[in-house]
Amino acid sequence: MQNKLSRSIRIIWAIALKDIADAVRNKMTLSMILGVGFIMLSSMLMPFLLGLKGTPTAIVYTAEKSTLVRGLTVRDEFRLRPRDSEQEMRDEVGESMILVLGLVLPPEFHEAAGSGEVVRVEGMAPHWADPDEVAELAAFFEQVLSEASWQTVEIDVAGNVAYPPMDAGGQPFLFAMNFTLMILMIGLSLAPYLLIEEKETHTFDALMVSPASLSQVVMGKALTGLFYCVTVALVVVLFNVKVFVHWEVVGLAVLSGALFAVSGGLLAGAVAKNQATINLWMGLMSLGLLLPIFLSASDSSRIPAIVRTIAPWVPSVAFHKLIVYSMCGNLQHASIWSNVAILVGAASILLILVVWQVRRSDK
Repeated sequence: MQNKLSRSIRIIWAIALKDIADAVRNKMTLSMILGVGFIMLSSMLMPFLLGLKGTPTAIVYTAEKSTLVRGLTVRDEFRLRPRDSEQEMRDEVGESMILVLGLVLPPEFHEAAGSGEVVRVEGMAPHWADPDEVAELAAFFEQVLSEASWQTVEIDVAGNVAYPPMDAGGQPFLFAMNFTLMILMIGLSLAPYLLIEEKETHTFDALMVSPASLSQVVMGKALTGLFYCVTVALVVVLFNVKVFVHWEVVGLAVLSGALFAVSGGLLAGAVAKNQATINLWMGLMSLGLLLPIFLSASDSSRIPAIVRTIAPWVPSVAFHKLIVYSMCGNLQHASIWSNVAILVGAASILLILVVWQVRRSDK
């Protein structure tokens, strides 16, 4: 039994190595990977590029109605954004992918205005922020608030960090959307050609009379697509390493999400008769997978309840959630594993359909 398993693994690995090498030599495949990767990577780098020329920004919560704070919001040399609750302020700071400062102004800040006394203000920054840059930004707003209120303001940022909530919107949502789109595009665009080329060059017939079984051939193709999806995903992760908190969730998300995308691509390749019909399949599948992400995040009453119920079970939504969860502070492990199960379960069903379709076509 063990010899049979090791032999099967060697066959799958040999098929995957051949396809990986062929894809490297194939200029169209390589340009497809580089093109999709570059587009997605450039969009993910946008927060970093914006942060290079960012205006000093602070998100402020105060329980008191303050004309002083309102007056500071119209200044041009910095941005002061008041929020209605401390939780709203904390979530906005946690969701930011550029450096901002969160401030909780205590009642004594307003009571002691003009007295020259020392007032301590609680401050916080995004979890990924550099401590030296946070200290510099805190010093800047200490001076701003001190001059405006005629008192000495000290902002305490030591150990105070904010994380995105598990239902984060804003920049984490868009970042996860771009990540999801990238994996889907790589898997759905590359994997079909692994089967179509075999059909058009008639090398698939040779594989069928080799020692490899149909299931082993499909698994070898899946491993090839998985290799390229994971490679591109690793590049994106390395460029955005600062935003991730839970690396085990990142790993689960990339592996299970890539496996699903590749399985969908292989099914498209098994169903399509030629390369001309692949783009149609890819477009329809991409639209059908991306739309539920927006629907699941929307609380609009116009969306039917059944759609909001079904959307979280769509694999692309599960992958998107896992990427968001990997950037959060506290996690619900049940939510992690349920979304991984959705992706792996969907991928398994798709691979079974691929084997069935190829066997049916071969008859």
